[in-house]
Amino acid sequence: REQLDHLKIREKGMAGRNDIPRLRIYASEQAHFSIDKSVVTLGFGLEGIRKIPVDKDFQMIPDELKKAIDEDKQNGWIPCCVIATVGTTSTTSVDNVNEIGSICGNENIWLHVDAAYAGTAAMLPEMQWMLEGIEKADSIVINPHKWMFTPIDYSLFFTKKPEVLKRAFSLSAEYLQSAGDEVTDFMDYGIQLGRRFRSLKPWFIIRYFGVEGLQNRIREHIRLAKMFAKWIEESDDFEIMAPANLGVVCFRAISKKNKSENELNTFNENLLSKINKSGKLFLSHTKLNGIYILRISISGLRTQEEHVKKAWELIINTLKEIK
Repeated sequence: REQLDHLKIREKGMAGRNDIPRLRIYASEQAHFSIDKSVVTLGFGLEGIRKIPVDKDFQMIPDELKKAIDEDKQNGWIPCCVIATVGTTSTTSVDNVNEIGSICGNENIWLHVDAAYAGTAAMLPEMQWMLEGIEKADSIVINPHKWMFTPIDYSLFFTKKPEVLKRAFSLSAEYLQSAGDEVTDFMDYGIQLGRRFRSLKPWFIIRYFGVEGLQNRIREHIRLAKMFAKWIEESDDFEIMAPANLGVVCFRAISKKNKSENELNTFNENLLSKINKSGKLFLSHTKLNGIYILRISISGLRTQEEHVKKAWELIINTLKEIK
């Protein structure tokens, strides 16, 4: 399809034109890049996704979503789907599923909840606030390979409208007919035909740890992350850059020398590079509103408080070296 140069398929979708109704998908500015890639893969085109602004806590603003939907309908777009994120990649921010769900219900738009990372934490009673209003969603995805100690790849996809998936994907071929036709065949509910036995992995995890064992580990990760965030807040050399509600802390080093934002970005980039080159700790980064941010993720199966303390000491000592 990309060889058809006269059609701008990557941008405008499979039609490559503006003169027919086009579908629109909505996600926050902090949504995972895989959504953009999926939109292109499905043939919607990059123009088929509209990014909704976020607030100071990097959560989708429901009023902005409603405004975008109204504008698009007036301009000939057909609103198709909204993706709310529970635990964004950069900051683990949580979109307001309840409010977004009400908008989607009123507009008859499919609501998908991307809880790939943070969905695991909902096994804790004290964290179930993240999924308030989940009954309004049409589908949700959770990736146990992110925070439930399951080897990659393993994703859970739930939908209350399986008949829609079957209508989209079900096909028949004589060589696929068998005596087991009365059994649910998942080839009718997605792109994939053959499937390996992924369910064995979480079965072992649940059998080994039990629900309580999994809860204890997730709860401890959150406690350690909040402890680390408290150290950042109490330090004169660092600042918190996003709320730390889960296992990820976003922060950056600051300077008393009144450095510009560009200089601070370079400074933090150098700090990250030196920390990672030590081979003792690995941090990741992101950018929020043009600001270079360091990220520590506490999610290892055997991560304990002593490891987080050593990480903090290494960060402090590395900062002293490059000041």
